[in-house]
Amino acid sequence: MTPTIERLDFPMTVFRGKGALHSLGAFCKTLGTNALVFGGQTALAKTQELIWDSLSQAGVGITDTECYGGESSRHNINVLVKKVRQAQADVLIAVGGGKALDTGKLVADICELPLITIPTIAATCAAITPVSVVYADDGEFVETVVFKNCPAGTIIDTDIILHAPLRWLAAGMGDTLAKWYECRVSIQCAQQTSLTFCALAKGYELVERFGRQARQAVENRKHSDALDWTVDAIILYAGLASSLGGEKIRSTAVHAAGHGLAVGYGNLFLLALENCSDEEISEAMRIAEQCAVPTNLDQIVNLTEVELQTVAQAILLMPNMKNMLFAATEDIVLKAIQRVNCLARA
Repeated sequence: MTPTIERLDFPMTVFRGKGALHSLGAFCKTLGTNALVFGGQTALAKTQELIWDSLSQAGVGITDTECYGGESSRHNINVLVKKVRQAQADVLIAVGGGKALDTGKLVADICELPLITIPTIAATCAAITPVSVVYADDGEFVETVVFKNCPAGTIIDTDIILHAPLRWLAAGMGDTLAKWYECRVSIQCAQQTSLTFCALAKGYELVERFGRQARQAVENRKHSDALDWTVDAIILYAGLASSLGGEKIRSTAVHAAGHGLAVGYGNLFLLALENCSDEEISEAMRIAEQCAVPTNLDQIVNLTEVELQTVAQAILLMPNMKNMLFAATEDIVLKAIQRVNCLARA
């Protein structure tokens, strides 16, 4: 019997915890001596002073600080690629949320330079995965790009994440829970590994156990171990599962509902679509509520019956629905949405 050989992609180095950003300079110096920093405007405003201080103390030159443009679009990517080459940078640092980090991975890949990611919110696992989502300048989805390698390093400073709006942490917890719910369906279409299951189970367990305390930490702006562990679940464990399991590990009806807080609601939609018991859906709602994740579609958007039918039709056309184990219909989708909303109101 021929043994199965798997390739496991991880970031080279991860610094995580309160004050982790102070480790940036010394680590960056192991990769290059001339850094270009780019990211979101809000993210840079919150971190630029710390980043520059850490790099300067380590003797790393800073060519410039650039805004990434707001979308991980080909236009913005090409603008940054030109600036990186003009500056003759030999290491890149991407700061911000998912789109900023995805832009960083795309620019680094084109320029063939090492990348350090610094997530300033814990809404997704983008910081450590070898994947970027490309959008048009108007925000419309274009494509998903998979790279050969993960970022060279990631700095997860939970003191910075602590001071981000709660909605981003809630979105990350909903997304992490989603990966576990989806795994039961999509694993039929994806490669099964012990590490994938371990990462998914641990991520779910941490959010279920510490999500409420992490939420309270952000609400009170008071750091706690629960926040660290919940951020681990969102970025590290969920990111590991995505890296190992590929796109199919997180592509079913949950992500057909969209990203952010909508994914958390999508978890409940998936359970209803699978015709799970009221008890199982109610338990998922309990976990969602303690994590500030919406349990009712009205908490996300108010739709008329006609608009809801349009949404149901759009969901059926999403590529993610192909990973479901049965063929859904518009009627099945609408009944699943209605069932979740009724249970939430009850």
